[in-house]
Amino acid sequence: MAVKNIVVTDTLETFRTTFNDLALNDFGDIATLSGAISATTIVGAMNETISIATSSAGFTIEDSSSTQQIVGGGDVLRVFGTSNEIEAVVSATDLLTIGLPNAVSITTSVTAPTVSTGNMSLTNGSITDSSGQISFVNENLVTTGTINGGAITGTSITGSGATHTLGTIEISGNTIRSTDSSMMIINDNLTINNKLVAGVTSINPTGTNNIESSTGFTVFGSSLVLAQNKFIAFEGASDNTSETTLTVIDPSVDNVLSLPDNTGTIISTGSTDAITETMMANDAIGQNELKSVVSLIIYNSSGTALKTIFGAGA
Repeated sequence: MAVKNIVVTDTLETFRTTFNDLALNDFGDIATLSGAISATTIVGAMNETISIATSSAGFTIEDSSSTQQIVGGGDVLRVFGTSNEIEAVVSATDLLTIGLPNAVSITTSVTAPTVSTGNMSLTNGSITDSSGQISFVNENLVTTGTINGGAITGTSITGSGATHTLGTIEISGNTIRSTDSSMMIINDNLTINNKLVAGVTSINPTGTNNIESSTGFTVFGSSLVLAQNKFIAFEGASDNTSETTLTVIDPSVDNVLSLPDNTGTIISTGSTDAITETMMANDAIGQNELKSVVSLIIYNSSGTALKTIFGAGA
């Protein structure tokens, strides 16, 4: 089909014959148009022809934005994607397989009600595993929020702050206290490898099972009762194998021994030459204190008794 032009110098007859020839030979007679085509214009007929051709020898693809593209005979449909995003395999006959690789990289985000991998599922902020345990192996777990759990088990728990709270027990530096009472309760045995300091009193301060007070006195708020066959031992000025032991003969009744209100040395039945004159008051020894008493009375010349002397009888 040649290009036909009408110049400004051509006559109307030239325009008529050229147009009729163009309509007859180039455009064709509309009466000869196939009945499968319903369009009455050249453009409309071409669109119908393309539609008919693609329906039998091609297809139309469309994306999520409803943008369409016709793939006709001779066209090539190419599927692109990096190796860690998508895998496309073309195989016979007319088969295109699109899948995901074993390792998928997502540069932005994944949005889904539930994401499952193996036994583990991520759903609405919760991570669960059908095995009942989620292991981070030897990786560190870092969070700027709060960890809430029924039980936390580990070889060590290290906090970055100055104060930590476990239930109602608060640990601040080297101080432990209860946040809801003024008493700490330990239900099991307590072993302390060094000394125990309670107020001014230290237990085992030098590692020799001692009890010492910084005030010089250790005060027991109640009576001190020793168990059966136990005693109190005094080391003395020298730390050696000799001690003075305070014990009692098996009591048959409740006895009370009172220490006098003065300073001195306690005398026992084993003491020798321990009693001095200053320890006895005047007239402290009479006939009642001697086993057998003889009295010597001294009289004056008028027969008045001046002095009575008591002595042990022969």
